[in-house]
Amino acid sequence: MKREEIIEAIGEKFTEMSTETILFHQAVADIVGLHITDHKCMHFIHRFGAMPAGRLAELTGLTTGAVTGIIDRLEKAGYVRRMDDPKDRRRTIVEPIRNKKLERKIEMIFMPLHERMQKLLSSYSDSELAFLLDAVTKTVELTHEESKKLSLQRQSSMK
Repeated sequence: MKREEIIEAIGEKFTEMSTETILFHQAVADIVGLHITDHKCMHFIHRFGAMPAGRLAELTGLTTGAVTGIIDRLEKAGYVRRMDDPKDRRRTIVEPIRNKKLERKIEMIFMPLHERMQKLLSSYSDSELAFLLDAVTKTVELTHEESKKLSLQRQSSMK
């Protein structure tokens, strides 16, 4: 296979991986009874901890109105709670609520994939793992930059 063909095949596999990841997370969201966007917002809240609703909008690229709806659904389901920001009464802080039942359910969903990924990655050499980490890290950065550009385009077209 020529270099150009390999590069094209890698690009196709990244696209396929992205699609499969979206479908996987949709299936997870379906099982836990959430919208996929709600499920991914929960990820941000658990990863970064309590945050203003506006920060969640920044992280997701969603409008503040959309984020309000997500927080409403997550709060109703018992996964987060709203608190007044003690430093600024105009802001709302969203914080995760420990939900052992949900945590166990998600752990049971992700455990088989995690175990299979561990087995797969363990089969590579240290230098192959270092290369893979570098390639994936840079791909995430590029994708994030492009997402931000698209979000800015959307915002400017709405004005």
